[in-house]
Amino acid sequence: MAAVLYAWGIGAQTPHLYYSAAARSMSMSWHNFFYAAFDPDATISIDKLPGAIWIQALSVRIFGPHLWAYLLPQIVEGVLTVLVLYRAVRRLSGPYAAIVAAAVAAVAPAAVALNRGNISDTLLILLLVLAADQAAAAIVSGRVRPLLYCGLCVGLGFQAKMVQAWLIVPALAAAVLIAAPKSGLRQRIKGLAGFGVLAVVVSLSWMTVVSLLPAAHRPYVDGSHDNSLFDQVFVYNGASRTNDGFGIGAANFVTGGDGGGYRAALVLGPDNRFDHVFGGGGGREAGWLVPLALICLLALAWAARRRPRTDHETAGLTLWGGWLVIHVAVFLFIGTVNPYYLAVLIPSVAALIGMGANAFRQSNGRSVRVGGLLAVAATAAYGWWLSGSAPGWVRLALIVVAAVCVVAAIRVHDTLATVLLLVAALAAPTAAAVSVVVDGYGPLDTPYESARARQITQGFMAASIDEARKLNADLAKSPGRPPYPLVTYTTALASPFVLVSGRQVPSIGGFTGAAPVPTTAEVARMIDSGAVGIVLLTVANDERLTWVRQHCRELPGQGDGSAVLAYNCARH
Repeated sequence: MAAVLYAWGIGAQTPHLYYSAAARSMSMSWHNFFYAAFDPDATISIDKLPGAIWIQALSVRIFGPHLWAYLLPQIVEGVLTVLVLYRAVRRLSGPYAAIVAAAVAAVAPAAVALNRGNISDTLLILLLVLAADQAAAAIVSGRVRPLLYCGLCVGLGFQAKMVQAWLIVPALAAAVLIAAPKSGLRQRIKGLAGFGVLAVVVSLSWMTVVSLLPAAHRPYVDGSHDNSLFDQVFVYNGASRTNDGFGIGAANFVTGGDGGGYRAALVLGPDNRFDHVFGGGGGREAGWLVPLALICLLALAWAARRRPRTDHETAGLTLWGGWLVIHVAVFLFIGTVNPYYLAVLIPSVAALIGMGANAFRQSNGRSVRVGGLLAVAATAAYGWWLSGSAPGWVRLALIVVAAVCVVAAIRVHDTLATVLLLVAALAAPTAAAVSVVVDGYGPLDTPYESARARQITQGFMAASIDEARKLNADLAKSPGRPPYPLVTYTTALASPFVLVSGRQVPSIGGFTGAAPVPTTAEVARMIDSGAVGIVLLTVANDERLTWVRQHCRELPGQGDGSAVLAYNCARH
């Protein structure tokens, strides 16, 4: 089911332009691959660690630069996540909870949308679930070796999404320690020490090696002001992300006639943190089952108070509950959230609902039965509310399905009642997931999104590729072609051109325009030597752009509302 949802219509899907352009450049040489070069000439790196992009680059190197080749690794990673989640939950909570968790994870809209694109979070989530699986293996077996594998997975997760991979460390450590018998506590502590050391060493390994190599032989590190990977990871991609004012500078292209940037239409900002998870775009992406998972967490924690501390169920509750609570707290705290970030909630949500469903099935208590019915009814109502922008017939169908299933569950018992309640709870998110597939959406989309957001993710991105193909063809026909027919301000603007041509497109300022390379003198030298044809700029206060505007000819036919301006810098 996951494979069908993730892969259906993928041949017509537009990949993320920036990451796919980098993957193409990295596929062209092992030098580019190792240093995570954004452009074919390796003048500047991508602004993230390259773990996930390495896999995309290998796919492109094997299959060629087809658009589907950039997306294939994420489909495989997403399906593997469902399989590994089943195994991880089964270790601590049994096969029934595991199969429910796998089903919930497979149909979650956030997972479906994410795994239909080429965003790094897909690999991050797979590695974190692998880490949780190995922590569960250590708890069940009492052996230390799985904790070392767990640390390896966390370290590799860092290569995919940096500091975010460390967020689950407290939940992993707490689950391992809570489940330890007194006789084995010292061994568990030693195992966790090894886990921590290995996680840190693997996390920092590539950064450290590259930082020790001569800067003259590698691309400039984008996202940093001093060519430092540590600055890129821990400041630009770390501390800065918690700031309410964090932006992406000149990469935030103006779209539409209102003068707003595309980022405002896609990103969940600091003005309404409730919408980061529970309402608006965040709710439509991943919020559907978060309240139900939290209810399961509280109910199971209350029931666990009478069980031994070393019980496997208690360990699973600590692991998955800690994962969920930590991430929800972080997403509510930070200033801006891309909706696809929220897909990391899905494994913990699925596991807790699986555990809750199993406990409901096994219980004969009236209070548990009534509580489960009320929780599912509230979840169905919440899903109906989140589906406010869905077609009317979909909302009506959700009411009918939920009502029929809840009423029928009152009349039956045990497994059948649990299945009916699961159908009622999953109806709204499943419908949203199907809409993602039917509408051809990807990781930048949310179910039932606004027309403006759809115009950007489906229109703007696809149009950028078409326009890049046309401009590249025109430049190829122009007489006296200079070494660099096209130069752009920001690598974000260069992305579609690198993607469709595989040729060098020098860029100014990195992804946001803030990178200090190339300098004004270097831009002037390149243009004065006759090496540059057309320069594409966005409106920004940058002395390098001022030099271009003063020394090159603005091409006619560009209205005042153009987001991108073109200048002819050819010396002939």
